[in-house]
Amino acid sequence: MEARIMFMDAENFKGQVEILARNINHDFYEKRKTIEELLEQVDPHGFSWIGSAEHEIFYDLKSAKRYFAEQRRKMAVPMLDIREERYVAQLLTPEVCVVICEYIVETPPQTEQIISEHQRVTFVVRQDESGRMWICHIHTSNPWAIMRHDEYFPTKIGRRNYEYMEELMQKQKFKEIKELTKRQNQILFQMMQGKTYAQIAEILGIKERTVRYHITEICNRYHVAGRKQLMAYLFEHSSSADEKPAFAGSSMTKK
Repeated sequence: MEARIMFMDAENFKGQVEILARNINHDFYEKRKTIEELLEQVDPHGFSWIGSAEHEIFYDLKSAKRYFAEQRRKMAVPMLDIREERYVAQLLTPEVCVVICEYIVETPPQTEQIISEHQRVTFVVRQDESGRMWICHIHTSNPWAIMRHDEYFPTKIGRRNYEYMEELMQKQKFKEIKELTKRQNQILFQMMQGKTYAQIAEILGIKERTVRYHITEICNRYHVAGRKQLMAYLFEHSSSADEKPAFAGSSMTKK
């Protein structure tokens, strides 16, 4: 009696491959699984991997496993958070699917390293006759705009990491002002990072005129003449921003 073939249908297969890729990314960067556990889903009949660095290319599971284990032992890749994820699966044949992943990896605030970097990863996954999925190939890359000239790579990555460091520092310094609304505190936080009204509106998903309205309300509350005076006060008093500001007699008070 012939074995029953149980291939997943196209849409189900694509959906399951996207879930598989997402789980692998999170399990790897967030250190939720060991290298051995991660490689349990790699195709034993054929696997290859290409990384971002020039030397990171392997044509067999044994070599890749040895390299991954050594990198994990050395803590070459720190624990990273993943955000702004996008996964798009495309069926090549009823048995083979490709999923392209895009996301940003960042070090959590409590780590000693400061990293914020775009990543793009391609997975090639096949399903066997029982419907089980196997990863045949993984290709990890950085955006071409960063990688195409060596001299640009450290500059652009450095700038992004610096901006991320500034963001973390502002998060640590900024304390919500209790007498303001949640939205007003969100706007103040973005403003302290140097964001324009248009950028704040885009980040928070509101209209620019709404941002301007809230800034005006905050300035009126504390009797300061506009954004510059408000910014100066916030930076000057950032260590006690959770206390009610005392503007009486301040040089920033409106006459």
